Amino acid sequence: MVFWSDIDTSSIEMISIKDKTKFRYQGGPLRFQVPRGMCTWGVSGYKSFQIELTDPNFIQWWRDLEAQLCPVASGGPSPPFNSNLKKGAEPEHSLRIKIDDSVYIFDQNSKQINPDVKEGLFRGQELSCLIDIDSTYFYNGNSGLTIRAYQIKTLSEAEDDDAPDEEPVVLKSGVCAFLPI
Repeated sequence: MVFWSDIDTSSIEMISIKDKTKFRYQGGPLRFQVPRGMCTWGVSGYKSFQIELTDPNFIQWWRDLEAQLCPVASGGPSPPFNSNLKKGAEPEHSLRIKIDDSVYIFDQNSKQINPDVKEGLFRGQELSCLIDIDSTYFYNGNSGLTIRAYQIKTLSEAEDDDAPDEEPVVLKSGVCAFLPI
């Protein structure tokens, strides 16, 4: 696995398929670890969550990456571009990441867990995320990058008082691929 800062953006392969562009990196998916951040609100009803980021180097790198992968981000032709990096109170930004039931989730001890991906999951937790940038999308008059969590590692205990005390059931087999920070 690689950190975001180790990605050679000039080596990203872009494959045009109809109205969409798919991305590959070194023969595989465009997959990397983003800086860890706090997930204030948890998973939304739209199966996504946002992590707060404060590293100005990452924020600039992300803006440059969006401009390279989705030319509309740099003021190109329509449709309007919808960035996954949302500006918050300085110096904070938050990165919106999609999640589904196929994401590998690990606790702070790198033990795989299998919680229900439901609204509020990860609320108030610090997370480390490996993400895939699969392709561009066009939806409802906007375009952007399709960003999906590949693995998530919680770095703090959940604040869910209703959580059962029993051990979670592991249904899929994954290897925790997070790099130490």
